[in-house]
Amino acid sequence: MFCILKPALLLGTASLALASIIPCQVSLEATASGRVAPSGFWQIYQQDKHRSTNLYPLAPNGSAEFAVSQGANARNQLDLIASFTSIPSGQGPYQIEFLYVNPARAGYGSGENDVIDVFAVTGPLPTQKIAGTVLPVPTWANLEKLTGSLIGTFHLPRTDEDPTHSKKIYINSVAYQSTINLRFSITDSNSKAGYVRWTQNNDIDFFEPGLSIEYGG
Repeated sequence: MFCILKPALLLGTASLALASIIPCQVSLEATASGRVAPSGFWQIYQQDKHRSTNLYPLAPNGSAEFAVSQGANARNQLDLIASFTSIPSGQGPYQIEFLYVNPARAGYGSGENDVIDVFAVTGPLPTQKIAGTVLPVPTWANLEKLTGSLIGTFHLPRTDEDPTHSKKIYINSVAYQSTINLRFSITDSNSKAGYVRWTQNNDIDFFEPGLSIEYGG
């Protein structure tokens, strides 16, 4: 039986609270399983390398819209940083997934390139002191040396695709870390322009659509 770790949002500040745990019953003989929702999202900008937009304070209902995009010749890129915290140890495997109800609600893509690359971010996210509080502030500039290997590639289903096919996109499995930071970017392998957006929903009852890490599956 799944337990979902849901991040609590502190409105009116840029602070992120520790994930709150929704209790459930799990057999003592079995490995516990569940999902961890992202605790933070930031947009970063190729054309403004020191700019960082923290998106979660704008999401009072536990949801917010995100985008990844690039112009022709892989210019003017907009990437997304996602942070998963309080991941339980010893509950592997750990799988990065995207869940959705149907293709029409999964997301929106345009242009000639809707393929998304997922990169590991090595180490903790860079921080700054803002109004006396130390907060993560990832930017294009300070993540250049922290962006690691490509760990997965995927695309969200288009609205004209078969609505009966799988409603779970498996991106890849990762080794355990208590915090996992990821970078999402339109693939620049063909240098074509593209734009993809979706609404992340961390509501405890209606978890789709959105990214998550499943553990103990």
